[in-house]
Amino acid sequence: MNLGPLVVLHDHLDGGVRPSTVLDLAERLGVSTPVDNAAALAEWMTITPALSLPDAFSRFDLVGSLLQGADALERVAQEALEDLAADGVIYAELRFAPLLHTVGGLSPNGAIAAVQRGLVAGMDGTGIQARLLCCAMRDQPVEVSEELVRAAVVAARDGLVVGVDLAGIEPGFPAELHARAFDLARQAGLKITVHAGEMDGAHQVASAMGSCHPDRIGHGWRLIDDCVVDDGHITALGSTALAVRDGRVPLEMCLTSNAALGKPIASHPAAMLRDAGFLVTLSPDDRSITTTTASAEHRHAAELLGFSRADLAHCNERAAVAAFCDDQQRAALVEAVHAGWAQMPSRLVHLAERERWRSAGDTYLPAEFAKDGFVHLSGLHQLLTPANRFYRGRHDLVALVVDPNLLGPGLVWEAGTETLERFPHYYAAIERAAVVDEIALHPASDGSFLLPQALVAACASGT
Repeated sequence: MNLGPLVVLHDHLDGGVRPSTVLDLAERLGVSTPVDNAAALAEWMTITPALSLPDAFSRFDLVGSLLQGADALERVAQEALEDLAADGVIYAELRFAPLLHTVGGLSPNGAIAAVQRGLVAGMDGTGIQARLLCCAMRDQPVEVSEELVRAAVVAARDGLVVGVDLAGIEPGFPAELHARAFDLARQAGLKITVHAGEMDGAHQVASAMGSCHPDRIGHGWRLIDDCVVDDGHITALGSTALAVRDGRVPLEMCLTSNAALGKPIASHPAAMLRDAGFLVTLSPDDRSITTTTASAEHRHAAELLGFSRADLAHCNERAAVAAFCDDQQRAALVEAVHAGWAQMPSRLVHLAERERWRSAGDTYLPAEFAKDGFVHLSGLHQLLTPANRFYRGRHDLVALVVDPNLLGPGLVWEAGTETLERFPHYYAAIERAAVVDEIALHPASDGSFLLPQALVAACASGT
């Protein structure tokens, strides 16, 4: 499959170091390695489901022991952007834990500054755009997390540090233990993402949502534990899943990384969560430690989970909208995704009031079309935003499955929504011939909407 430009939101600096660089740094520092050639080291570094969590993290320990100097940090940051750019990535947010790189005498801000220099060099050399997230670790005291946040706030003045993350082993270390630190980050204007629902259940996502109030969730696939699944489809949402979905909190999904810890990609719930209206994005997480790339993650989603090219385009649009950059860059990034994917959805969905549609005659273009929520013509998964915002609990709605190729030159970009999520959104006069199916949209028992599987199937049939 020919991919468009990729937007990466979840990439660990220490998890993506080239094996050849690991060997070179080890030789310079006199550190022994399990093997002495890059191919064999790459195999050793790759974590597998057979490894315990401590064993898996030991791979990071080797790499981390080599990244205790400014030169090494600068080098691997630059190389990371070179590798990402070569893979088709146009924007990447890298993350690392500065306080884990101070053994050699660097201060936390010295470690951040070294990585920033590497990112600047990488951007200058490749044209990729990048930002930096600073990680606190779950198993450290909140005072240490507060120290991390204070360092990130100082570094943010230079423009590349845009947010903080909570990473590390989930079981036994809920996010609420670090709430005080993340309150400081939010007050300072930093964006927040939290690893949650990766190694442990949906209760970890609930903890993160209730205490750290993240703008995004790292991984989050265990939200499926808070959903009712029937015949491979989500049919109801629990309170945590509903809060994430209706709160429009993007999920930074990393398929290969989850497979390395025991969740095979073919049974990953990313597609089910997408079909239930969650904002799914795709990232590589740890490119060397799990042996993957951003493009490989997209191809896995297509080959093993049935993502269409339009689905992948939407994932990158959502990632662009969710990026922790300024508004001007975000707008440019969205436009680059639109232009690079050049992907019109093979099916659009128009949310209408049934009686209004029936009385519209041969075409349907209400005068109020610019009012967000009154009518919404979109890619399938954006349908739930106006449905839950404006029509929650109503029973008189119909989803019209539309062939956009039959809409003609009257097709225009969506207006009036105050959002940059517009890649699949169009308004136009809908002729009867363009409507290939009409499906009732009924609320769930709590009044919110899930996508009817007949609607998902009708849209998928056009891919």
